[in-house]
Amino acid sequence: MMMNPLWKRKAMAFAVRSHRHLWGKNNEDPLSFLYIKGICVDLAKSLYLGWNKFGQKRPLAGWGLQGKGDFLIPPGLVFPYIREKELLAILIVSMTSSHDPTLLPGSFTGPFVLGPEGGAPKYTHDLLQGLVLIQENPDTPVTYTLTSSVSNSVAGPGPFAGASD
Repeated sequence: MMMNPLWKRKAMAFAVRSHRHLWGKNNEDPLSFLYIKGICVDLAKSLYLGWNKFGQKRPLAGWGLQGKGDFLIPPGLVFPYIREKELLAILIVSMTSSHDPTLLPGSFTGPFVLGPEGGAPKYTHDLLQGLVLIQENPDTPVTYTLTSSVSNSVAGPGPFAGASD
């Protein structure tokens, strides 16, 4: 699939930076949060989970998205959704509230297949529960869907805007 190259570059840089933050210094809070939620360190590393310590505004145009103004990248755990070695979406899970993860503008909107494809999947509307399910049953696919529509105030076009199959 053809993706917006600027979005892909910015999203990849953000994912890499947040992954380094999770495994760097002063990371006790997010690692404790993962432990409490039942997610082991090995799974977190294999999925390239990250941590965005502070909320940040980014210009839509700077990420190759249509519209004027900015969008917010909130603080929280960063889940880069990667399939076939391609970053398709970034979701951010708040460590202080129980609402749906924030889906960054320009991201694929789901459904998200966690773990292997094929076979009879399990379904969930809770991303962290989905991660626990694939941790406990690595051969069973889990399909995660957001319970609400896009969880960011500015959605923008997806990374596949203008792409054809």
